[in-house]
Amino acid sequence: MSRNLKVPVADTVLDCNDTEGPGRPILLLNGMYATQRYWRGLLPLLTGRYRVVTFDGRARGKSGTSSDYSFAGCLDDITAVLDATGLQRPILAGWSHGAALAVRYAARHPDRVAGVVCVDGGYPMDPIDDAFRAKVRKLFRRNAIPIKILAALGLGSRMSAAQAAEANIEFNEILAEFADDYTHIRCPVAFIKATGKHMGATEEEVRTMRANLDPVLAAHPNVTVFATVPSNHSQMVANPPDTIAAAINVIADQTAHTTPHPANTR
Repeated sequence: MSRNLKVPVADTVLDCNDTEGPGRPILLLNGMYATQRYWRGLLPLLTGRYRVVTFDGRARGKSGTSSDYSFAGCLDDITAVLDATGLQRPILAGWSHGAALAVRYAARHPDRVAGVVCVDGGYPMDPIDDAFRAKVRKLFRRNAIPIKILAALGLGSRMSAAQAAEANIEFNEILAEFADDYTHIRCPVAFIKATGKHMGATEEEVRTMRANLDPVLAAHPNVTVFATVPSNHSQMVANPPDTIAAAINVIADQTAHTTPHPANTR
């Protein structure tokens, strides 16, 4: 039996679900505008071996709205959920924005994370410029109605189009400094890479984004690519849930008998 929790953090309350049980703990971290419902195909593949916790971020799904949609606020949400559920050194498995959250959380809280699975996310990015910022704002203005429809269906964010655009811009600014995060991670990190397009990005931009992982792989033996799947970025959670489950199994086996390693934090 799973339990539903309401987790207070900052000026809001997060909707959280915990399968409970004695299995290895897993915390699933959603895409930037996604909800925990996107993990429905994966959950049956993890049942039995793992204790799985999912939650909706601020203004997503059944969680409340907030005055803070920053990346730092999202990291605070992870701490609040871990504290509320009592998860001890979970594997963090994140998709897109959630993958980046998992990486940064593991870098800054090495004693609280056993391993990381990145589902087509967590890639370092090139610095962005004002033209990129303008492009993002235009894209979200154009998609304001679809954003509202997804929110009404419980599948997206209830942020305004402007708020969603600024959150995306901040996220890309953070990714421009992201390579350094991997120097602070001592746990295993497994990537599942897509081959297809990313909404709002050109094919060249997508290739560059994924290629930016190569120097990280060369410098850090604990960071590996588990699989590359023929999927678009937006379909990564729905299309290959068995691949995500397999990557989690590998990280779980690698960390079954490990203890926390000291690491530098910032």
